[in-house]
Amino acid sequence: MSEFVLYHGWTSSASRKLRLCMAEKGLDYESKPIDILSFEHHSDWFKKLNPSGKVPALLIDGVPFVESNLINEYLDETYPEPPLMPKDARQRFEIRLFSLYIDDTCLPAVQKHNWMRRMRPVAEKWSDQELEARLAAVPTEERRKVWYKMARDPYTDEDLQSALNVLIGMAERIEQGAARDGWIVGKSYSLADIAAVPYVRRLEEIAPDEVSAKNRPALADWWARIQARPAYPKALIGGYDEQGDPAYKPAG
Repeated sequence: MSEFVLYHGWTSSASRKLRLCMAEKGLDYESKPIDILSFEHHSDWFKKLNPSGKVPALLIDGVPFVESNLINEYLDETYPEPPLMPKDARQRFEIRLFSLYIDDTCLPAVQKHNWMRRMRPVAEKWSDQELEARLAAVPTEERRKVWYKMARDPYTDEDLQSALNVLIGMAERIEQGAARDGWIVGKSYSLADIAAVPYVRRLEEIAPDEVSAKNRPALADWWARIQARPAYPKALIGGYDEQGDPAYKPAG
């Protein structure tokens, strides 16, 4: 068994889905929580692990792996039991396509709500000099723009509603997949379901009616089955407003 060291954020969507995949595989790891609000992920030492300055980063026998979707596929190929990708090539394509949709479309939407909830109260207090110093440590132009918005030009109510509409669209896609086959892609639990979990968890907090059995019975049933899996509590996917580091419990 390889040695795993996981640098992650407790409420980071990408970190959550990686922790869930590792829990499903029964892979234990040394937990290294990163303090996002103190910019620890933008420190020089962390950027040596992941030059983009994003969590998670997983060390496997001392070698850093980044990008949660890619890590999850690597883990599924390296530790094939239980399988999280089907043998059918078309279904594997659909899982990758859905995971790309989550990252490209749903992640920016959920970030608007997350950042306004957690980052805005911190960033708005920075002086111009503090803001300049913080932005200088951010390795990507895209993230510098978002941090600037949190400090000086926050998202509007209309922006947040548009973002919520994206997440509602995701919920409808899950409803359709679960109603058809039981899971998002096909008849087996897969990396597509894992990719969706952090976003459904946040949608449940932001707009609980959107994941209710009354409005989306197939999604609600899917969500109940997800949470009933032994891996779910081991992945420590708590509420977004929970503060501090929960006690880590090994996946195995």
